[in-house]
Amino acid sequence: MMLIVPRHPETLALRVDRLWNGQLCPDERVWGKVELSVVSEGLEIKAEGPVLPEMRVPKEAPIGARVEGLWNDDVIELFLVGPGHQYFELELGAGGHFLALSFDRIRHRRDDFSQFSPSLVYTKTPHKTWISACVIPNRLLPENVRALNVFVYMAGQFLSLSPLPGDKPDFHQPDEFPSATLT
Repeated sequence: MMLIVPRHPETLALRVDRLWNGQLCPDERVWGKVELSVVSEGLEIKAEGPVLPEMRVPKEAPIGARVEGLWNDDVIELFLVGPGHQYFELELGAGGHFLALSFDRIRHRRDDFSQFSPSLVYTKTPHKTWISACVIPNRLLPENVRALNVFVYMAGQFLSLSPLPGDKPDFHQPDEFPSATLT
C-alpha cells in the first residue's frame, strides 16, 4: 500500500477501526479518523474520534496543552517516518491535548519539542465525536517521508491503520508501516 498525502485543499482520509494486529475490534464504538493535507507551512492534521462515556483525558491540563505521557489517555497518534529510522510522532488526545516527539532511531528520542505550541483547534460535535486539528511546521517533520501509520488507543483497545507483527501492541515499528509520500 502506498499512501500519498496531497496538497491542500485535497486530503488523504484514513479510517482506523481494526486492532493493531489486523483483527476486528471487539468494541465497535472505538475508531479513529485522520485527514492529512500538505500546506505551504507544513502538514495539516485533523483527527476525529468518538466521545465515550469512559473517556480517559488529562484532568489537570487545559485544552491545547502539551501533555507528556498522553499515550496513557485516549489518543490518536500519527507516525511519519523519514530516512533510516528517523520518525516523528504526533498524539492528539480526546480531551484537546497534544504531544509531539521525534526519534533518531527506534524508541530513542531526539526531541520532545517542549517549547512547541501548535495552534490547536478542538471541538466536540453534536454527533458525539471530538475533533482536534493543527498544522505541524515543516521544520519538525522528517525530510523525505517514506512511511506512515496511524494508531488509536481508546477504551482499552489498541487500533492500527496497518497491522503490526508481535504478541502485543508495539507502535514503534517504522519498518512495518505502509509506504507514504508527501506531495
